[in-house]
Amino acid sequence: MNKVSPHQTKNTSTFPVEGSFDYFIQQAVEKALMNVSEPLLESVVDRIITRKMSENKDEPLTIEQAAELIHKKKQTVYSYCSLGKIPFHKNGNHNVFFRSELVEWLKAN
Repeated sequence: MNKVSPHQTKNTSTFPVEGSFDYFIQQAVEKALMNVSEPLLESVVDRIITRKMSENKDEPLTIEQAAELIHKKKQTVYSYCSLGKIPFHKNGNHNVFFRSELVEWLKAN
């Protein structure tokens, strides 16, 4: 007769034995997964997308580069900034722009 160590079971199946602790855990996990709400799944997907986007952040553009991208004079870009017409960020005394934000702005205007 073969001896069974405390860490082995006689059942070689990959499924837990009905009525065992592992069986109840598996049933609880399966039930929980079936009840995951769609908004929760969407939230997880949104977080993953946001994380991916942050890994591929745009390089900041200078005012000269921004002006060239939108085909305007540097002074016009400064004017747009002061009027809040264009997306930009402040870095001390400097206005900083991101290509993706400017492209979206161009599409919308």
